Amino acid sequence: MLSTSTEYHNAHAKDYDAGYDSPFWRIYNEITWNYIRPCLPKSKKKSLILDAGGGTGLWAIKIAKLGFKVVLADLSSGMLNAARRKIEMEDLQKQIEIVEADITNLKTFKAGTFDLTLAEGDPVSYCQNPIRAVSELARVTKRGGFVTVSVDNKLWWAFRWLKMHDFQKADKALTKGIEGMQGNDYSFPAHMFTIEELQALFRKNRLNPIKSVGKPVWATPEDYLNDKEVYERVLKFEFRFSSLPSVAGVGNHIAIVGRKK
Repeated sequence: MLSTSTEYHNAHAKDYDAGYDSPFWRIYNEITWNYIRPCLPKSKKKSLILDAGGGTGLWAIKIAKLGFKVVLADLSSGMLNAARRKIEMEDLQKQIEIVEADITNLKTFKAGTFDLTLAEGDPVSYCQNPIRAVSELARVTKRGGFVTVSVDNKLWWAFRWLKMHDFQKADKALTKGIEGMQGNDYSFPAHMFTIEELQALFRKNRLNPIKSVGKPVWATPEDYLNDKEVYERVLKFEFRFSSLPSVAGVGNHIAIVGRKK
């Protein structure tokens, strides 16, 4: 049994992207891009963006294609190798720098280096020390710069176990905030949060929360998204309502956007 997130991602790097090629994850990514895009710096030439825990480079590549310079950092060498191949195929080597680094210890970078710092795809949930990770993300971001983080939603996991009448696991999810990510060949802990907990962690690190998002909220059951018209209608609902405070907290995952004071 693999015991860490890094080991899992090294083992599955080659086929990682294929596992997220479905309507559910496409909506998830559409929601993500909807809150990342307004955070992009105005100047492309003078700005630098960090994609922390960026894996195979989904967001680094998308942003670099717009003309920005991006640093893609991840602890998994396997994921970075997969990213490197994609970056070469897109001829973006001059736009994207690859760095092997732990999100909980970004010592490679000086304080206040980046105009925008991303931690998407739940690297804060899957790292060894999420509190330290958010501290590091804030440290390397410039004053006035944005930080976006997505994590596993504690309430969604608790509700999942309640529906299965597993009250012990539901209580554990709420009290301990840790869920085991399990599969055929791996098991590693995922740190879960509520929106309020994530907002408090941001404020502790001088990041002013400006938006919270549930992602997705309505995109289940997934099979009904195979209909193109349904997909487009659900996506519109997500864009309209998933950042409302009364809705965001029930998303499959949750995300927060903060601005450094």
